[in-house]
Amino acid sequence: TARRRRATRAARRREPATAPGRATPPRPNSFVQRAVAPTPSCSAPPRRTDATDPRSRDDADDAMHGVKKGPPPSDAKVAERRKKAQTYKKLSEHALRAKRAGKSDDATFGVVEKLLAANPDVATFWNYRREMLLARGSVAAAPELALTAACLRKQPKSYPSWHHRLWVVRRSPENANGELELCAAFLKEDERNFHCWNYRRLVAALAGESPAESRAFARSRLDANYSNYSAYHALAAGLPETLDATAARSELDLARQALFCEPDDQSSWWYHADVLRRAGGDPALIDAEIAALEELRELEPEARWPVMFLLRLRASRGIDVADLHAELRRVDPAHAGMYGSSIPPGFGT
Repeated sequence: TARRRRATRAARRREPATAPGRATPPRPNSFVQRAVAPTPSCSAPPRRTDATDPRSRDDADDAMHGVKKGPPPSDAKVAERRKKAQTYKKLSEHALRAKRAGKSDDATFGVVEKLLAANPDVATFWNYRREMLLARGSVAAAPELALTAACLRKQPKSYPSWHHRLWVVRRSPENANGELELCAAFLKEDERNFHCWNYRRLVAALAGESPAESRAFARSRLDANYSNYSAYHALAAGLPETLDATAARSELDLARQALFCEPDDQSSWWYHADVLRRAGGDPALIDAEIAALEELRELEPEARWPVMFLLRLRASRGIDVADLHAELRRVDPAHAGMYGSSIPPGFGT
């Protein structure tokens, strides 16, 4: 119910956002501010994933966005990792020498495979493997698919692993249908893995999947979880650039279900806005959405996203929005200065 959702969100707001003594990260810029000025880019240093760093590779499962989940490794574990790193370094140097010499013998092929299994993120070794496969005159799909599957189980977001797998499937398109099943399994484990979503889009074309089937799959993922930018992107990719009122109404109904379930989730709002854009600003559709968002605003008085999008829709119809500016300052006092008392020219168009 709406009351239960409000209580849940209120409890979340009472929870500390960060650990004691740690600086609170800045909140994302608002919808209104983004319409006035571009969002500043972040410049946080990337987390190191070099296989020769004993404190990086094996910690991948213990960290998210560079924030450690557990205590640092013991000295014994660090020593063990250093030993593995030195072995990896020696094998890497051996493989690079063999690459410069143009070798493609079984021993070198095996070394490169071990290196990829240990660290699938090194594109150079995937390139070398392809060179050796071509030099041998044939590419057997089964071993390559097995290797990349193992690498992706270890690192599901490995760019070069997905690229190599696509290279193999493009040479053996009869495997494309099976790849759709693999993608479905991967996306059940990690529904926001955009690498897998992009790969699925490419192999779907090889498998001859129709746009309707692709959209049905995206909808099935949204049924499992509305908060999924990748699924919405896949859904939008199958839409025509312009939508008539009937088609737009169907898509807006899908978005509305998500908006009423979780009005603070941004992904559904951006899909909602994209559908309205494709509908060409149809006045009847906009008026219907204004009415729906007014209802949502009453049900969820502490949610700011309904108010921000209602502001835009009202402005597009020439309706006064002064009360919405005041409400945004009330529900989001930490950023009250962003909302001001007026909107920039053309904001509602």
